[in-house]
Amino acid sequence: MATGLEALGAASAVLQVISFASDLAVACKKAYDGAKTPQDDLERHAKQMAEVVGRVQTRCEDMAKSNSNFNAPELRNIAKVCKDAAEDLELEVQSVTKLQAKGSLVKAFRKAFNTSRHQKKLQGLEESLSRYQQLMETELTLHLCSRSDAISLQQEVGFQKLEIDIQSLITQLAEGYTSMENLIKQEHITTRDSIVQETAKTGDAINAHTTTQVMELRTGAEIKTRCESFLQSLKSPSMNRRYNEVMDSRDASFKQVFASYENMKTADYYYEGSEDAEDDDDPDGSESFETVSNSDEMSDMADIDRSWASFVTWLQSSDTLFYIQGKPGSGKSTFIKFILDQDLTHQLIRHWSADATIISHFFWKIGSYEQNSIKGLWCSLLYQRLQGQQELIRDTLERFKHLSLHTSYHDWSLRDLEAVWTHVANMDTRHLCILIDGLDEIRNEDGFSQLSKSMQLISKLPKTKLCVSTRPEAQIMRWISVTNAPGIRLEDLTRFDMLRFVRQKFHNLLPNDSISAEEYDTLTQDLAARARGVFLWLHLATRNIIEGIENADPAEMLFARLRELPEDLEKLYSNMWQRLSPVYRETAARYFRYALQSPSFVHYASGDNGWISILTPSTFQIACAEDSQIQATLLPALDTIDAARVQQMCDAAKTSIRIRCAGLLEIQPRDRQHATPFPADKRRILSDAVGRVVFIHRTAHDFLTDTEVGQSILGCGSLTDFDSETRLIKGLICLVVVFSEKWGLIVNNQIITEIVKYSKRWGNEGLQVAIEMLDILRPLYDKQFITMYHDPRMPQIPFFNHLIPSRQWGSLQIPDSISNAQLDDYFISRLTTENSTSLATSVLCHAWYPNADPSVLSPRLFNALLSLGADPHDYRLSKDIIPFLMKGTALSNLLMTFLAYTQPLLRIPWFMEREHEILTPQTPYEVFEMAMRMAQTCKDFNTSFVFLGSFTESGNLGIFPLSLPKSITNTSILRGQNYVFYEVNMQFLLLYLISKVSGYLAKNFLLSPEAQRLPSRLNSPSVKIRVFVTSEPSEDLTGSTSETTTERETAPSLVCQRIPSHLSALSINDIEHLFGVEFKGRARESRAPNQCQTGLDIVIRHIENLDIEEVDYESAVVGLAKERLGFVSYEEEGIVPDIKTLRRDRNMGLWKLFPLMMGRLEEAATEKEKGT
Repeated sequence: MATGLEALGAASAVLQVISFASDLAVACKKAYDGAKTPQDDLERHAKQMAEVVGRVQTRCEDMAKSNSNFNAPELRNIAKVCKDAAEDLELEVQSVTKLQAKGSLVKAFRKAFNTSRHQKKLQGLEESLSRYQQLMETELTLHLCSRSDAISLQQEVGFQKLEIDIQSLITQLAEGYTSMENLIKQEHITTRDSIVQETAKTGDAINAHTTTQVMELRTGAEIKTRCESFLQSLKSPSMNRRYNEVMDSRDASFKQVFASYENMKTADYYYEGSEDAEDDDDPDGSESFETVSNSDEMSDMADIDRSWASFVTWLQSSDTLFYIQGKPGSGKSTFIKFILDQDLTHQLIRHWSADATIISHFFWKIGSYEQNSIKGLWCSLLYQRLQGQQELIRDTLERFKHLSLHTSYHDWSLRDLEAVWTHVANMDTRHLCILIDGLDEIRNEDGFSQLSKSMQLISKLPKTKLCVSTRPEAQIMRWISVTNAPGIRLEDLTRFDMLRFVRQKFHNLLPNDSISAEEYDTLTQDLAARARGVFLWLHLATRNIIEGIENADPAEMLFARLRELPEDLEKLYSNMWQRLSPVYRETAARYFRYALQSPSFVHYASGDNGWISILTPSTFQIACAEDSQIQATLLPALDTIDAARVQQMCDAAKTSIRIRCAGLLEIQPRDRQHATPFPADKRRILSDAVGRVVFIHRTAHDFLTDTEVGQSILGCGSLTDFDSETRLIKGLICLVVVFSEKWGLIVNNQIITEIVKYSKRWGNEGLQVAIEMLDILRPLYDKQFITMYHDPRMPQIPFFNHLIPSRQWGSLQIPDSISNAQLDDYFISRLTTENSTSLATSVLCHAWYPNADPSVLSPRLFNALLSLGADPHDYRLSKDIIPFLMKGTALSNLLMTFLAYTQPLLRIPWFMEREHEILTPQTPYEVFEMAMRMAQTCKDFNTSFVFLGSFTESGNLGIFPLSLPKSITNTSILRGQNYVFYEVNMQFLLLYLISKVSGYLAKNFLLSPEAQRLPSRLNSPSVKIRVFVTSEPSEDLTGSTSETTTERETAPSLVCQRIPSHLSALSINDIEHLFGVEFKGRARESRAPNQCQTGLDIVIRHIENLDIEEVDYESAVVGLAKERLGFVSYEEEGIVPDIKTLRRDRNMGLWKLFPLMMGRLEEAATEKEKGT
C-alpha cells in the first residue's frame, strides 16, 4: 500500500465533500431555476457539508502527523481545492436564501437578474468538482490503495474498528469498484444514512416548493415552444438547397455499391435474350444488351465489388472515418445523396448500432455563407442532431443558459456551436453517422486547416462515424493519409453504374431503326470508357449523342461525334462552346454574365392566399432583361402584359438558355408547392417566372471565371459588366411591375435598397439608371404594392426614407462609387418638386426611428427638409406591429434613438450583442446640432415617452434596439426575461444629449443667443418607473397540451407590477447614476453614496416599499398606450387591419399577449368586410 490508513480516511472525507458539494450545487441551480426552497433546508445541507469539510481538515492533519512518508501531497491539494469549493457553495446558499425571502416580489425580481451570473458560477463549481472526482479516482487507485491493498486491509484485525466510512471505502476497493460514482453512491448507502435523510428532505422540499408554473414549463407546451424556437435558430433558409440542387441520384445510379457481382450480373448488366426480358422487375426498364463475358472485365467487376464492399463493411463496423475521393464532376455529391436516399444504408448502419441515425451536410463553395462556411456546417449538423430530441434540447438549455434566447442563425458563435456539439455528443445515447460532402468546397476565408479541426472534433467524440467526400487536393489528402482511414476513389468504381446510366437514357428514347442494338451497346461502352469516372462528363456527352440520335444522325456520325468530344472536362466545356453556332455566342455570354453577376437576393411576392420567394436571376427577369421593347412598355407604365404573354416569354427564355448556353446553365424551377396558395391559373406561370438560372455544376462556373477560354467567352460581344447588371436591374423592375400591377402581388421593399446599392456600385452612370428605376417604383410603393406589410391599411413610411443611408449599408462592404450627397440631390429635387410640407414633415419624422438598423440623415438633407417647411414637432404614426404603432415627432424620435444607441444594447434574437458598446446612427455632434435646432421651436418640454429596458448581467441598464411595439409584442424577447417600462420627459432627453456631447461645439452652441433660453426650460428632467414585468414559465395560454401546440408560438406568462404615476419618479441623483450622466454640473463627489450600486439596485430600492398594483400584461401595456406616451393602439387611432391579416396571424404570440384587443380588432374587421 502506498500510504497509511490516515490517508484513506482523508480520501473518504474528500469523497464525502465532493458528494455533498455536488448535491448542494444542484439544489442551488434548481433554486435559481425557479424552485422555492425553504431556507432551513439549504442551510442545514450547507451545515452538514461544513461538518464534512471539518472532517477533511482533521484527517489531513492526522495524516501529516502520522508518518512523513505518507503525507500524500496530491491528496492534500485535492482536499484544499474541495474545501475552497465548499466555501464558495456556502456563499451561494446565502445568496439563494436571501433572494428567496418569502413574499418579496421585488427580491424575486432581483433574483431573476442575478440568476445568469450565479448559474455560471455554479456551473464552474460543478465542473471543478467533476475534475476533482476524476483526480481522486487516479490518486486513490494508483497511489493510495490498490485492490490487493484493500483486500489485505480487510483481513487485518483492526479493520472492524475503523470508522464506518473508511470500512466502506476499503470494501468497495476490495470488490473492484474504482469508479468515483460508485464509491460516492456507496458512501450514501453505508456511512451517511442520516445525511441522506436530510438531503432527501432538501430535495423533497425543493420539489414540493417548486412552483406549479415551473413544472408546467418543463412538461407543458411552453417548453416545447422554447425548444422549437431554439432548434429553429440553427436552421438557415439555404440549409437543404445544395442537397436539392444536386443531380437526382436516380439519374446516376450507384446500385453496385450494395449489389454483389452475382446480383449485378442477373439484374442489370447481362442480356438474357428471353422474351421475358422486357417484363422483368428492372424498375428502370433497361434495354437488353449482350452478355459481358470478357474475363478481364469480370475481373474488373470483382475488384470494384471488393472496393464497394469496403464501404459497406465500414458502414457496419465501429471504424470512425471513411473518405470518398473523386475528380471534379465524378459524382461525389450525387453519390452522397444516393447513400442518404437508400433505405439499405440505414439498414447497414444499424448493424453497427441498432439506434444509429444518419445526418449530412453539403458544402458548396459558390453558394451562400451558410453553404460554404464552418459555421454553416455546425448549424446544419446540430439542427439535424437535435431535431425531434426535445429532452436533449432541454438539457442543452439547462447547461448553456445564455443560449435560451437564440432564435436566429445569426445568434450563434462558432465557439458556442462547438461547445454545444460536444455537450450533446456526450449526452446523446444514439450512435451517429455523419456524411459530409465537399471538403474542398470550404470557403477561402475559413480554409481547410480550420475545417480539419472541426473534422477532428467530430471524429474523436464517442458513438460517431464520419464519411467525407473531396476532390484530391494536396492538403486534404495529406490530412486523410495521417488518419489512416479507409476510402475509395470514385472514378475507379463507377464504370458499370455509368453503363446503367447511359442505358437508361437510351431506353427513354423513341425507337430508331437506323441504329441497331449492337451499335447502342457500343456507344454505351464507349461513353462509359471515355468518361473515366467523371459523371458530369458522361452526362454532357450523353446529351450530345442523344441530340444526334434525335436528329436522326446515322451511327457512323454518332461515333464521329463521340470521338470529337475531349475527355478533359474543361476541354469538353470549351468544345461545347466551339460547337455552338457563332450567332448564339453573344447571347450566351450575356446569360453567363447574368448568372455570374446577379446578387443572390431573395425577394418575396405575396398575395391574398400566400407568398412565393424570388431568387435572382429568375427566368422572367432575364426574359425582360433581354427584351428592350418590353422594358420600353412596362417601365414607363405605358401598357402591361397578360399572363399568356408572361408564360410565352418564360418558355422562350428557357428554350434560348438551353440552346445557346452549350449546356452550362440550367433552370431550377420553383417547387410548385411554393405556389400552391395561389389560384390555379397563376400557379404554373409563377413557378416558371421565378425559376432560378444557375450553372449546372461548380466546374462550369470555375471554367468561365478561372480559365483563359472562359474569360474569352465572357468577352464575346460588347456588353460590359455595368450593362449586364443594368439589364438585370431593369428586368427585375419589370417583374415587379407585372406582379403588382397585373396580378396584385406585393413585393417586399428590399428591392429599393438593392437599387440604391446598385447606384453606389456604379457611380454617376449607375445613379442615373437608379433614379429612373426609383421613379418607376415610387408609384407602386405609394399604392402599397411594395411594402413590408401585406395589409394596405397599415401606415407606411414615405418612399424617400428608404433612400436615407443606414448603419446596415456599411456592413455590406459596398464600394461607394458615388457619395451620399448625390443621392441627397435626387432626394431634394423630388421633394422640392412635390412642394409638400406634409411630405417633408413625414420624411423628417421618420428619418429617426428606434430600430436595429438606424438611419443616418445628413445635415444637408436635414436643413433642406426644414427649409421645405418640415415641422419637427408634428406627430406622425409609424408602421409597426399590430396592435400598436409608434407616434412621435422628429425631435422625439431623434432623442429616443440617441438614448437607445448610447446605452448598452440588450441582446435580441436577430441582433448582435453589443453590450457596453456605444452606438449612434451618426456623430454625436450632428445629432446635437439637429436636436438643438429643433428644440428652439419646441413649445412643450414636458411631453413624455415610454421605452422598454432591462438589465445586463452586471446589473446596468440596457435597452433593446427596437421600436417599442416590436419589443412589447415579441414573445421571443419577452420570454424568460424581466423588464421595466420607463417614462421619460423631453427635458430629460435633451439634458441627456447635452450631457453626453462634450467639447467646444456643444459649449459654443449653448452660449449662442438662440440657445440661451433652453437651460431655463430644462429644469425638471423626469424619469419614472411605470411598470416592471417578471416573465414566469407557463403553458400555452390556450390550455392545450396537444402536440399541435409545438407548431404555434405560445406566449410567456408575464406578471406586471404597476407603480402609480405620482410615486414612480426617480430622484435626480438616481437618474444620473442609472443613465451615466451628470446634470447641472454637479461634482461627482457631491452625489449621494450610491455610486457602487447597479442600475438594478436603484430600481429595486425605489420600488421596494411602494404600494404596487399587480395587473395582467395586456392591461399594463394598453394603459400606457392610452396615455399616448410615444405609442398608441390601432383602436385609439381608429385603424382597422385587414381581416385576412388578422386571421393569418391568429396563432402568433401577440394574440395571446393581447387577446381582448386583438379580438375587438377582429370583430371590427369582420364588420368592415361585411359592409364592403
